[in-house]
Amino acid sequence: MADSVTDKHEGVAPAGKLPALPYGDEFSGELPPTEECPTLPGSSLVGPLDLYGLAEQVLSAEHHLVNAQDPVQRLLLLTTLAWYNRQRDTRQALDMASEAMDLLPYATGANERELRRLTARLLLIKAEAKALFAELDQAEALLESARATFRQIGDQLGEGDAAMTEALLALDRGQTRRRIQAHRNAGSLYQRAGDPTRHQIAQAWMARDALFSDAAAAEAQWAPILPEGPLLEHPGLDAVAAYFHGGLCFSHGDFMKALRHYQRGCDQAVLAGQMRLAVLLASNVGAAHANLNDYVSEFLWRERAHGMARATGWPAAVGQCLRGMGDTLRRLQQTGRARHLLLESLEWLAPFGRSRNHAIACQYLGDLELDVGDPAAGLRWFDDLLDSARDLEQTDLQAEAQCGRARALTLLGRCDDAVAAAEQALALVRSRRDRWREIDVLRAQAGIHQRFPDLPPPADLVTGETAAIHFLHRALNLADSIQGYTASADLLSSLASAYEASGDMGEALQWERKAGQARGIIHSREVSDRLLAMQAGFETERLKAEGEYHRQLAAAEAARAAALHEATQTLEQLGRIGQQITATLDSEAVFHALHRHAGTMMELDAFSIYVVDETGTYMDLRYGLEGGRPLPALRRLVSDPVSLVARCARERQELLVLRGQHEQSSPSHIPGTRFMRTLLLAPLVVGARLWGVMTVQSASENAYGEREKLVFRTLCAYGAIALSNAAAYAKVDSTLSELRATQGRLVQQEKHASLGQLVAGVAHEINTPLGVAFTLATHLQSERDEIARAFGVNQLKRVALEQFLEKLDEGLRILTGNLGRAADLIRSFKQVSADRSSEALRTVDLVAYVGDVLKSLEPMIRQKRIMVSIDGVPGLTISTLPGLLAQVVANLIQNAIVHGLAGVDKPEILISIDRASTDRVAIAITDNGVGMPPEVQAKAFDPFFTTKRDSGGTGLGLHIVHNLVTGPLQGAIDLASVQGHGTRFLITLPVEVQAG
Repeated sequence: MADSVTDKHEGVAPAGKLPALPYGDEFSGELPPTEECPTLPGSSLVGPLDLYGLAEQVLSAEHHLVNAQDPVQRLLLLTTLAWYNRQRDTRQALDMASEAMDLLPYATGANERELRRLTARLLLIKAEAKALFAELDQAEALLESARATFRQIGDQLGEGDAAMTEALLALDRGQTRRRIQAHRNAGSLYQRAGDPTRHQIAQAWMARDALFSDAAAAEAQWAPILPEGPLLEHPGLDAVAAYFHGGLCFSHGDFMKALRHYQRGCDQAVLAGQMRLAVLLASNVGAAHANLNDYVSEFLWRERAHGMARATGWPAAVGQCLRGMGDTLRRLQQTGRARHLLLESLEWLAPFGRSRNHAIACQYLGDLELDVGDPAAGLRWFDDLLDSARDLEQTDLQAEAQCGRARALTLLGRCDDAVAAAEQALALVRSRRDRWREIDVLRAQAGIHQRFPDLPPPADLVTGETAAIHFLHRALNLADSIQGYTASADLLSSLASAYEASGDMGEALQWERKAGQARGIIHSREVSDRLLAMQAGFETERLKAEGEYHRQLAAAEAARAAALHEATQTLEQLGRIGQQITATLDSEAVFHALHRHAGTMMELDAFSIYVVDETGTYMDLRYGLEGGRPLPALRRLVSDPVSLVARCARERQELLVLRGQHEQSSPSHIPGTRFMRTLLLAPLVVGARLWGVMTVQSASENAYGEREKLVFRTLCAYGAIALSNAAAYAKVDSTLSELRATQGRLVQQEKHASLGQLVAGVAHEINTPLGVAFTLATHLQSERDEIARAFGVNQLKRVALEQFLEKLDEGLRILTGNLGRAADLIRSFKQVSADRSSEALRTVDLVAYVGDVLKSLEPMIRQKRIMVSIDGVPGLTISTLPGLLAQVVANLIQNAIVHGLAGVDKPEILISIDRASTDRVAIAITDNGVGMPPEVQAKAFDPFFTTKRDSGGTGLGLHIVHNLVTGPLQGAIDLASVQGHGTRFLITLPVEVQAG
């Protein structure tokens, strides 16, 4: 028996059995002349492969592959095409690489060194493909194998190509120093190998790396080496150089020049087959147009980038494009759709951890939270961005993070922290000479001084100016100095607000008019049409994808129908076995059950279960039998490079190992056990938790086919669940009591948080009418003073007096209306808040009281532009606990807004109130939102169940509603929902709650 084997690459012939090529000891890549496939002068098959490969090289190789029959010919052609197509068509490249590896043993007459070089090249192709598809651990292993082989045979060119692939992996994983070092290593290796084009490409990437940390130093070092304009040596070199020069112009705020570089680079990248770079450059063109307020062009380039990314299926590329389009929608105030795209982008980017793509998505989500008025949530995103930026050692992202933090901290009233963040942001942007980023920092400083007027003014403040006006004018002057840059409507509007706060209403009106004109450009008909077209395109793409999925699913189901029929009895038997295994909560009993059932359904001579310790460092053999005899205790490190069990645990993949007689003396063989020819291993995994590894082994050759693998896989799944249940049961008493205590605390916190939100919302709402009243009263006072002055010097004219009386009449009408509105809000708030703070019985007019509750929620309802209406007959009175009833209604309205109506074009909520019987009333709250699938409906009232966990949901809102309605309010609540057609909550309450 064994728990480890010597790894061999699939399709590689054993060492020492590789014959020499018939045409020389050294293989140059040139095909031998034959009648079927002559030597290809001038093609990519002569000499080393190009780093990227041009379209004509791909077409030439495809043409010759059609008629190639000789294994060596097909091997060379498949390797060439797989290498050149690794980004043009990654899945096809993987298929070609696999076919080429199958041909390696048949390359009779080939030189061993050259076959090892081809093997390494094929492994490198697979490594890059796995990296692009976010299978990062597999990519790392393949990369290391390829690099080691290149190094062993002294192939510096191949080793340099491996370093370039490593740089791609490091980029996606957010490993900045590793990426920089990989590009440096590639450049050094290419230089020693004597490949000037590859060396220049590596240098261009090194130049781009330098931009992220110090743009000025990067410009001084690399701009003379990489001149602007087309570099005719190779389109791949031209693409990367354009990426560098575009980034340099972007950092200076020269967006017109930056987008020209990016456009040219995108075209050159497509020619060179660098589709990952092409997607990135297309996105950057969109970003440059956004900074120039050219939203139509931005849409075009965003859509182009997204189309290219979707075609590849690469998670990093798709996530990056969704992130960019999400920010575009945010700036166009499409906050619901923007949030959806930004969160979806984070899901695509999840495999890469704290990468640059992830960091920028955090920045955009922070901006979104500030836009919708949640500075606390925005601060959390900016803090996450700052942590990522520091890990990445990229000062541009650090500047964005500190600027965002300054804005959020200002809104939260944290003056000193906001000032410190703004000062750090300013130092960073000035060190980088990022003039366009400095505009945002100056706006943030203006906001700080406007919120905290007692702060010391800047030293160069002009007499008569406020600090806020001073900083905003500096930002405006910077904007005017950037070629092609147009000051944003937000900047102009901020200046208007600053003048209004200073009392200069004339200047305020002038700047607000300019802001309105700027908004008109952004919200033009052309931009709106483009936005609708983009949303329609997304919907069409989704429907197409669903249609294609169902078509493929139907075809696959038809093909598998016969096999499924044959497997039905096996699956039914496995289902019964699974019930037996998972019914026990004792781990030892689980081990015995798994062994017994595995032995009845498949051939085995040995059976083992290894369990991982809590630290994930060791694996202990907890249960092992060979021929009925127990195996000795055994412990393995999970990091053990030889142990097959450890490899299965690390990779979390099922392994089928077929061993030859020559491996019988392997050091991995456990002394005193039989030699096993067939080994089948699988990890015991539940969710993200690895519990251990199970293995069955047979002394026969090829003992396990598809049926056996299905049986074993299913037993492993049941075993993992059973072990998980047993471990959970061991801790259930302490965990359950702690959970109950925690639940009680969270329920109380939820109640307090709800009341806190009510206070904040109403305070904000009252501020508006009072502010209008104050401003108007001030204006009328100045008008009255002017009339009094004219009267005092006998210059009062009848016309002036009549005009003043008209203004006074209109002003008093507006003043009375706003003060009345504020008084009404205060009355409603006093009643609802008083009810919430007590649990006393009171008789209320149900329709009027629900109307008061809605007024307290008016800020949230109006912000989300939701139509809420009440259908009920006034005068329907009940004796109840109004505070608890208010919380129930508020929670259900808030639940509909957050969960049900997100992304709905015309959101509506209808509250119907009527008698259910002589002694009961009914309240139905219905929305036209997205509805709930059956599995969500079934758990809707469960504690801690939420579909918005990643955005702060606690899962207690509906649980509290259910407990209040069925408990103190002595009623019942029913949920009905149809996915895509809305949700209804029906509450029935007694007309009179029984005391006690």
